[in-house]
Amino acid sequence: METRPLFDIAYTLFANEENIPCLHFLLNDKKELMHDNQLLKIAQLVNQKGIQFVASILKDKLPEELNREEYFVVKLSQGDKLFRVEGY
Repeated sequence: METRPLFDIAYTLFANEENIPCLHFLLNDKKELMHDNQLLKIAQLVNQKGIQFVASILKDKLPEELNREEYFVVKLSQGDKLFRVEGY
């Protein structure tokens, strides 16, 4: 079970309660290691708490409930890379 996102969310909520300035933006990788139920629970939690959660994940690894166009900000592929470096 991947617990890092839960720790990051818990810290953000704690910081809010204690009036500690913090970002409401979490960036995580390796979501393919998470079970679909975990991804769904995290999505629900961050949505309720106003936290932006950014995860790099292969589209075919997304649970069907999260595979919705409105959740995608950037889509990358072999033909459309983030840094647009030619020749690679």
